[in-house]
Amino acid sequence: MRVVTLAVLLSACAPPTAPGPVSTHVDDWRDEVIYQIVVDRFANGDPSNDAADGVEPDPSDLARAQGGDWRGIRERLDYLEQLGVTTLWISPPYENVARTELEDGYHGYWPSDFTRANPRFGSLEELRALVDDAHARGMLVILDVVPNHAGRVFTYDLDGDGEVDPGETEPPWSETGYDVPLLWTHRPTMWTEDGTLTLEAEHFHRRGAGDLSDPRQKELADFPSGLRDLDTEREDVMAALVETHAWWVEQTDVDGFRIDAVPHASRAVWAAFCGRLRRRLAEVGKERFFLLGEVFDASPDVLASYAQLDQLDAAFAFDLKREVIDAVILEGRPPADALGALGRYRDRFPASGQPGGLGLSPWEARVAFADNHDVWRLRGELDDPLAAEIAMTVVFTVDAIPSVYYGTEQGLDGTEHHLSREALFVETPTYPTDGAPFRHIARLAAIRARSAALRRGTLVVDYASTSGGADEEPAADAGMLAYEREHEGERVLVVINASIGDSVARFDTGFSEGDRLSDALGGATAPWVVGRNGALEIRLPGRASVVLER
Repeated sequence: MRVVTLAVLLSACAPPTAPGPVSTHVDDWRDEVIYQIVVDRFANGDPSNDAADGVEPDPSDLARAQGGDWRGIRERLDYLEQLGVTTLWISPPYENVARTELEDGYHGYWPSDFTRANPRFGSLEELRALVDDAHARGMLVILDVVPNHAGRVFTYDLDGDGEVDPGETEPPWSETGYDVPLLWTHRPTMWTEDGTLTLEAEHFHRRGAGDLSDPRQKELADFPSGLRDLDTEREDVMAALVETHAWWVEQTDVDGFRIDAVPHASRAVWAAFCGRLRRRLAEVGKERFFLLGEVFDASPDVLASYAQLDQLDAAFAFDLKREVIDAVILEGRPPADALGALGRYRDRFPASGQPGGLGLSPWEARVAFADNHDVWRLRGELDDPLAAEIAMTVVFTVDAIPSVYYGTEQGLDGTEHHLSREALFVETPTYPTDGAPFRHIARLAAIRARSAALRRGTLVVDYASTSGGADEEPAADAGMLAYEREHEGERVLVVINASIGDSVARFDTGFSEGDRLSDALGGATAPWVVGRNGALEIRLPGRASVVLER
């Protein structure tokens, strides 16, 4: 039995055992299409749990809870299958701090108890039923997890008067930390090997609010809005984090974690957490478990630094989001400026994957996205459905695992923070499948599913214009980007025109003279015939894309 500190309050027995078998359900993560669901906003299958934490939904305010739950997702699996989704990424499952002055903990990122399911989302048994239903359809499930912090579970009583006074919720950064009484509102608990760990003051850094541009403060300070930073350098905290998150896997049989707020803890912390968790899960037969990190940074060197030995399997491709989706498509910058994210950065990442990991390099396992819950929606940034379409074409055809943010397939157009987390069951209560965004994404998913080149192939850029759509005098090839994916003789050519006007590009490809190419997206009917030395001339209207195959 492991020796733990006196702060550990042992329960009468070990953590509950899993309710069913745990096994590996994935062969190669590159075959997957991920769909991100903010559970509170996707579907409300059980109105009886809408106020299970004592907070009523407020449909008039997106900063407040809306009522979505796990049962609602189960009831919409047919819809997701029609879209081509193969992996669900869902909100953190823990019980949460329900409400603060400005918003509710509807999103799941404010844990108040790491050992209990969020009652607003449903019971632990309902979560397991969702995962089982998904697995029965050949789908995988990724759980969002929050190992870096708890919710606002205490306030610093700076003057010791027993009352919450102004300035005590988010006091300024203290290098030495605050050794003051804490006014607890919740007592977070984690599992240990032989009981539970009830978190005390010493299990938190207690440094107050920091300057997030300072690396040390970013790792040790409380997260903005008063989320309390765990002292993840402590062995008892790390051991409990590993045991707790292994328990969630054993209880639910999920297939991966999306790890929140990665840059807010040190690389040594993530090496300890990820490495130990992989080994712990291997003991129960769960392999190729995806540890996917939210590294909110567009620097390839920063992204790569969290994928070193024993750390993340991969991170979200924020470099691709910034350089291609935002800069080229939404802002009209030259495609030639995005060559780093389209392949030149590859050598900055480790060439192989983690021991006991996915069997993929961090570059191969990175996840591409066009929008998510922390950025403006595509249609919020630029209300142009054609721009949104070509952005999704890029997400599905580059050498990364594609991810779709819920509601993108319905053309939702939210802007910052809560406004980009609309309640889909309110916005589109019938969940239609005949709209243009839905059909485009479903078509891309189908093309990718049958194309080994798009799932496995190396990406080679054939053409990238030095003229962008926002240039004062765009060139004839403004906004044109062309790249190929090839695998075991199968070759696919993707061409997009990110400008608003017609553009043309002439370039050499890897195809053979005389090859007749057709657009798998169905937007262009006449075939292109490859000329000498693989030469092609492609003319596209503004905001258009083609996926060309023999």
